[in-house]
Amino acid sequence: MSRQPLRRWMLAGALAGALGLSCTEPEEPFPNLDELELLQSLHSPTRNPPKDATNKYGDSEVAAALGHRLFDDPGLSRCGTISCKSCHDGEGRTVDTPVAEGCDGKRTGRNPPSILNAGYSTWFMWDGLADRLWNQALLPLLSPIEMNSSADILRARLSEAYAEDYRGLFGKLPSEEESDEQLLANFGKVIAAYERTVNRTDAPFDQDVIRFLSAVEAGTAEKDPAYLGLKTFVRKGQCAACHKGPMLSDDQFHNIGVKDQSDSQRGVMAAADTLLTWTFNSAGPYSDAAVGSVESGRLQRLSSDVKQKGAELEGAYKTPTLRNVALTAPYMHTGELRTLEDVIDLYDKGGEPVGNYAGMVSITIKPLELTDEEKKALVKLLESMTGAPR
Repeated sequence: MSRQPLRRWMLAGALAGALGLSCTEPEEPFPNLDELELLQSLHSPTRNPPKDATNKYGDSEVAAALGHRLFDDPGLSRCGTISCKSCHDGEGRTVDTPVAEGCDGKRTGRNPPSILNAGYSTWFMWDGLADRLWNQALLPLLSPIEMNSSADILRARLSEAYAEDYRGLFGKLPSEEESDEQLLANFGKVIAAYERTVNRTDAPFDQDVIRFLSAVEAGTAEKDPAYLGLKTFVRKGQCAACHKGPMLSDDQFHNIGVKDQSDSQRGVMAAADTLLTWTFNSAGPYSDAAVGSVESGRLQRLSSDVKQKGAELEGAYKTPTLRNVALTAPYMHTGELRTLEDVIDLYDKGGEPVGNYAGMVSITIKPLELTDEEKKALVKLLESMTGAPR
């Protein structure tokens, strides 16, 4: 895209100010060159998630079919009533309550993240306790609060209802699998194969951005219907500081001042040590990636970040994707914000007062002083990010 119309637009604004045509210093035209580059990155992601080298079954249709059946099966839980689907159903593939109910009426500590487009992520759970989709699947299975299962329960259920399907994929019956860890890893990998197919990407938002960029080229950006929403999203609202790229998320961890005085309020700082020493992490013995691959490098960077940026990561949680956000209320890891308007209000006031959460808020979290018109434009923009079902 040519930058000449944008430069002429910026020059015109500068000249107007120099000639005294405005009583106040003119605002820099939107978008400037950096903002233009950011907007150009907000395109729809690839139709299918990127390959996962740690899961050789990740793109197998046979594995996905088995994973779908297991995903729906409450018989994998100790109580016999909770399946993966129990917390990841409906259009939003999550629950419509702040937290979810597991075995024996126990309640999760956090709002279950949606599995929509989960295959595009690189960190999982709000605190990054898992670094691949397949190892994430093991956490609710084994959690005493959620499915409260075990390798023994998994082996028995697989042998009862899925024995030949399992042998078709893994070359042996579940009863013949000597290692409990290998059995669990195989379960996680077929669940991930299914979840990688649960995608809603193409959204009206993507076409709005394409149209807006054409309007910028033509010098008519301010007349475009998405102008105020995109301008607020990128500039005054600072949303794009973290919600950027095709998935509208930097897939990193930030403290945004969400009220949380629970025992798990430290976020990624509490989870990192567990992940780094976990048998099932992406650099461990059950990964299908080659030894010394990029996976171990990612974990090394996490270890380094925890040591060098501990103050920044205290109380930090993963940036969720904004794609399909209108389908996934309530919001935040606590599930305490009911509506998109509530979310915008939290950001507008710069997070909750210090003392309501662990650590300090990230540098971009500060009072925004958004107008009612800007807030409404942001809500409309967020609602346009709902992708079409596949």
